Amino acid sequence: MNKLIVLLSKPVRRNIIFFVFIYILGIANALIETFLFGFKIPYFVFLSQIFDVYLLCLFVCIFPLKYRNFIVVFVSLISYILCVINIFCVYRFNAKLGPQIYNLVLETNPREAGEFFDNYINSNVLFSPVIVLFLILLMNIVVYLCKNRIQHIVNTSSFAKSLGNNVWDVCICVIVLFCSVVCVSSRAKMVRIMCSPDILTVDKYVDNKTLNTPVHNMLFAIKMHQLSEDGLNVLVDTQEKARVDSCRYTSNNIVFIIGESYIRNHSQLYGYDKETTPYQFAKTKTSGFSNLVCFDNVVSPSNLTSIVFKNVLSLHSVDDSLTNWESFPLFPVLFRKAGFQVTFITNQYVQSLGTDVFNFSGGLFLNDTRLSKLQFDHRNVKAHRYDEDLLVDYDSLAHFSKNNNLIIFHLAGQHFEFYKRFPNHMKFFSVQDYARRTDLNDSEKQIVADYDNATRYNDYVLNEIIQRFEEKNAIVIYMPDHGEECYDEIHRTGRMPGGTFSSAMARQEYRIPFWIWCSKKYISAHPQIYNSIIKYKNRPFMTDDISHMLLFLAGIETPYYNDKRNVLSDKFDVYRTRLLEGKVDYDRLVSID
Repeated sequence: MNKLIVLLSKPVRRNIIFFVFIYILGIANALIETFLFGFKIPYFVFLSQIFDVYLLCLFVCIFPLKYRNFIVVFVSLISYILCVINIFCVYRFNAKLGPQIYNLVLETNPREAGEFFDNYINSNVLFSPVIVLFLILLMNIVVYLCKNRIQHIVNTSSFAKSLGNNVWDVCICVIVLFCSVVCVSSRAKMVRIMCSPDILTVDKYVDNKTLNTPVHNMLFAIKMHQLSEDGLNVLVDTQEKARVDSCRYTSNNIVFIIGESYIRNHSQLYGYDKETTPYQFAKTKTSGFSNLVCFDNVVSPSNLTSIVFKNVLSLHSVDDSLTNWESFPLFPVLFRKAGFQVTFITNQYVQSLGTDVFNFSGGLFLNDTRLSKLQFDHRNVKAHRYDEDLLVDYDSLAHFSKNNNLIIFHLAGQHFEFYKRFPNHMKFFSVQDYARRTDLNDSEKQIVADYDNATRYNDYVLNEIIQRFEEKNAIVIYMPDHGEECYDEIHRTGRMPGGTFSSAMARQEYRIPFWIWCSKKYISAHPQIYNSIIKYKNRPFMTDDISHMLLFLAGIETPYYNDKRNVLSDKFDVYRTRLLEGKVDYDRLVSID
């Protein structure tokens, strides 16, 4: 029995500094999370951390003695890095390290990464809760460097001598065994998650006790990414088998523009007191009628671009939890099979070397070589500093146009950093224009001015796109991927991927501007469609169902089309639940206020 006790306590005794500081690190991470989120202290984490760190000590002891110091340093370094990243994300974005943050990192291009560091990594970080973790790291280094001296002092102390080694061994065994009994079920769930064959199976085992450390959250994120890549072959097979029965070619030129980070409250079209959309506003009152019709009640399914693309381009809807996303076709595939020429002009998801499969969702199906060929006839080859240069790309491809065309534009729009989204000669607003915003300092007023300048520049780009179709039989649909925060209802900028939902957050980050523009020739040729646009502009709509409207406009007959999901159909379901991130009812949330 005595040998068993010594054996069980040996991993801790041999790695006591590692055990103590990694435990302190985990507890500090949990307490800071609790403080920032405003939750109750998760007492379970005090026990689970002991169990987890004991397993790490056991892992270290597997290696020969000469490699152990290296393994301890490596594991410690990973633990500190993940905790620092996690606390930074919680502090800055109100979101823990997980699939969405992991996804955000993977989909970020070098330009966006540079802008992120410029905007967020500065001296202010040192005055955030992250500093606590750096202090723990500093103490850890000091103790490690002085470990021999500390060990001698402990061993020669009268307290240590009075207890003896056996008492320490028994205490360690009792604590570890108790924590093991308490935590074994949650850690068994983690093993099942890592062994799960699909995302639906993973969902059965996910809870707060299972994913309560940055390490577990990171493993979970990697697993979700791997499962998404596994679904790629299923998605390709679905596209190849997708069926189009016939096509009436109702609309010869359909232009679908996807913007970026557009706050509805900053659009002149929706009552903003600044002239941010003069071109669009003018098109709402053209010769006694409106070429451009604004929809009043439209929301996005997510506040993350790649997730929006995943939902918007697919015929799958977020409130359909009984079927897998991979088993539904992407609407550009159906357009191509129906005989439309499909062109994709993007300032974000540009194909480049090594991007066949490069992220969790968005680029997964846009830049995979097989799926790109199934969806698009033509696409641009590089991104630009400003969106207006996409027009040059389009003009260079315009001579490929056929009788029936679908053109998809994907803009950088108002993506942070806002001041980088418009050229200097397009500056219109300045700090002085926000004198009434006494709640903001000059630096914050400048950020708002930059955002409004980016919005006004976006208006210019949209007008340039529309001008290319004014003399054609064409219809243009505009929607941004999601909203943004810019010192409006909430005193912050950016978005909170995976954060705690509130009605203010829903209005700023998920409620979006949405409009349809019709050329005069289109209105003359399709008065019923135009009248439906005007008639149904106030319907509650979520953009994950926009593919059904596009199929209707094209006249494509396919088994995947659903009248109840087409906002221009008489049969449209106005009572559908609009789920944010697939889990929160938008209408119920905003009705709280």
